[in-house]
Amino acid sequence: MESLQKQLPEDATLFLLSLTKKGRRPSTIKRYHYDLHDYFRWVEAALPHQQSVTTMTTEMLQQFFDFLQNERNYDIKTRKRMGTVIKQFYKYLYECRKIKSNPFIGVVIAGEIDHTLCIEDILSIEEQQKLRSIIRSSKDLTENQLKARPLLIDRNESIIVLLMEYGLCLRDVTSLTLDDVHFESNVIDVHNHSSSSRSITLKESDKKLLYRYYQHIPLPVRPKYHSDDPFFVAFDFQRNTYRWSYEKDRPKELTEIAIQKMLRHEVKRAGLRKGICAMHLRHTFAVNALIRGESAVTVQEHLGLKSEFGVQRYLSLVETLKEII
Repeated sequence: MESLQKQLPEDATLFLLSLTKKGRRPSTIKRYHYDLHDYFRWVEAALPHQQSVTTMTTEMLQQFFDFLQNERNYDIKTRKRMGTVIKQFYKYLYECRKIKSNPFIGVVIAGEIDHTLCIEDILSIEEQQKLRSIIRSSKDLTENQLKARPLLIDRNESIIVLLMEYGLCLRDVTSLTLDDVHFESNVIDVHNHSSSSRSITLKESDKKLLYRYYQHIPLPVRPKYHSDDPFFVAFDFQRNTYRWSYEKDRPKELTEIAIQKMLRHEVKRAGLRKGICAMHLRHTFAVNALIRGESAVTVQEHLGLKSEFGVQRYLSLVETLKEII
């Protein structure tokens, strides 16, 4: 317990200690620790100028729960559980007079998720083409971004291809290791605790794209073959090279937050509508696959969905598109 607490800010550590004194079970404390750690990682990545969680606003907290729903695709049970943890944490801070008001008051955790899809939830053919083509364009790039671009073109395009052409989600992408990528057989193994594991065969051109990205990583920070090193590596724009994690003694993995930021930037450069995110690309893959004639079972397996009901909304959208046509 002590080693776990050292990973959290002091206020969170004291909060967990107060729960321990109240007789909460070790399993409960461990779960609270896990959820708080997840929350603080998001704050650090999404709100880098937010110096302390004690200055969080209701609007900022709402961003976190919107992120859990729209990007992480967490179900309502998981989001409510995390809401309970964060609510108790800020209640503790308020009672200890470390904050003047509780920012959790006013946060809305949607009770039901509307699984119905509409045309705006996928990219049109024109939008797909623009997104792919902008990757290799220098449009609207700053001088510093242009310097780094040669190292990032293949990486960024590889990520977008995996999302839009193969239906991976953000966590699938960030979870890929060198052990999962088999260049010799054009296969990647996808492992994600929230979805079913599966193997996906890449087109030859897409395999070469991923391989080019890998080869462009400078050798000192390049992930090692046949290892659990992350396949997609974070980039340091100040030093103009890929990052190294000295704590783990391996390349630093690219985060979901970083991919979202990259995608927003490319969407803006391509002149596409605001709001397009990784989930739109995954939806686009599923609808395109069904239109091509792939079966619902095949699409379900390809997406790693554990239930056939997850495919029904794609089938409904395909029928809607046919009616429009």
